[in-house]
Amino acid sequence: MRRYITTADGSRSHEVSELSWITDESSEERQIVCYPQHLRQRIIGFGGALTEASARVFASMPAELQDEALLRCFGPVARGGNAYTFCRTHLQSCDFACGTYAYVSRPRRSRPVLDTFSIGRDQSLLIPFIRCCMALQPDLTLVAAPWSPPAFMKTNRSMCRGGKVKPESYSDWAQVLTRAVSAWRAEGMPLAYLSVQNEPMATQTWDSCVYTAAEEARFAAQHLLPALDANGLGDVKLLAWDHNKERLVARAGDIACTLKELNKAVDDVFSGFAFHWYTGDHFEAIRVLRDLYPEMELIHTEGCAAFSADDSAAQAADAEHYAHDMIGDLDAGANGYIDWNILLDEMGGPNHVGNYCDAPLMYDRSARRLVVNRSFGYIGHMTRYIKPGAQVFPTSSYTAALETLGARNPDGTHALVVLNRGESRHRATLRTGSNTAHISVPAHSIQTIVW
Repeated sequence: MRRYITTADGSRSHEVSELSWITDESSEERQIVCYPQHLRQRIIGFGGALTEASARVFASMPAELQDEALLRCFGPVARGGNAYTFCRTHLQSCDFACGTYAYVSRPRRSRPVLDTFSIGRDQSLLIPFIRCCMALQPDLTLVAAPWSPPAFMKTNRSMCRGGKVKPESYSDWAQVLTRAVSAWRAEGMPLAYLSVQNEPMATQTWDSCVYTAAEEARFAAQHLLPALDANGLGDVKLLAWDHNKERLVARAGDIACTLKELNKAVDDVFSGFAFHWYTGDHFEAIRVLRDLYPEMELIHTEGCAAFSADDSAAQAADAEHYAHDMIGDLDAGANGYIDWNILLDEMGGPNHVGNYCDAPLMYDRSARRLVVNRSFGYIGHMTRYIKPGAQVFPTSSYTAALETLGARNPDGTHALVVLNRGESRHRATLRTGSNTAHISVPAHSIQTIVW
């Protein structure tokens, strides 16, 4: 049995030690108990977002640092990699593109909208970057999401600042998304999931578009899904919502009501729900949705930390925030977890509206140095030791100060993650069945125990 431990101050990172089981039925105090016989949802995988911003930064790096970044993200655990297998990208532009762009332009009178279709912009930087990632991780799976339709399809005539899809443009927009999926797949991109819309209740200064639950449901059921099916893309899994957790259950209920009016169930149209972390924990919302839809896939698709300018205290807090949210989401029923930008520059960009943020990996252009933020190591305590296909199992702890997550891997090994965000060291006894082991949990630390 091995223990890997990391501390928020950066003094230890996946430091390994050996633990031994003992048989002790008399011990009752200070226990963390695992229940691996009660298996829950399967894990799809973990990763980050592959954006045009990340691709631009990657292209600016010297070859040896490109190799290091790829190895850290997608390389095997034995080589210090986080073993990412599940990533997100954008169709057309997003805030972390280097400018707004669309796949089609306004058609001339009586001309089909797809006459001008091109993914040439993506073929320049973004798709080659993803190919580099796939060289390290051939089994990569992608979630894609649009941030906005082209401006001429929208009520506000802009890809930015919200607005809605014009009802008369629903069919054309569905055709553009369908052609985009087909074009990306023709490039060898493993696009398996498609969100209807990123953050459909957010009116942002950057690329954004607003849908009510009824609009999202009707667009998906009456336009997007039929277009995908008609073009041989019925295997693409549609995700609903792709916004913050606090309205996740309400949105699901409203979508279900609209689909019922169309004589459809939620799982006739959608394969799952996607969500972000920006309004707080709301782990019970995931748990409620898991109970309502036990077979659907619930995926965290975006979360990021504010730009910290290498502030040590902020770095420590951000690392703990990532681990806390991952543990909470997965324990509540999530199937996968995707971070936001996988790589940014030292200013938290590029970003075409100045909406800068941190990323677990950042490239300092002037120093020509890859910066590995502490969040990267904390994320790795889930991604390195909980494999795709693993099943979460319940755990219980004698104190709320220790946050725990358990999973059984496809090869039969088990992983227990223990997070301590407090100022005090704890001593605990790990129990699974009749086996016990004594562990120490330092203040501000995370550890994964594998057996």
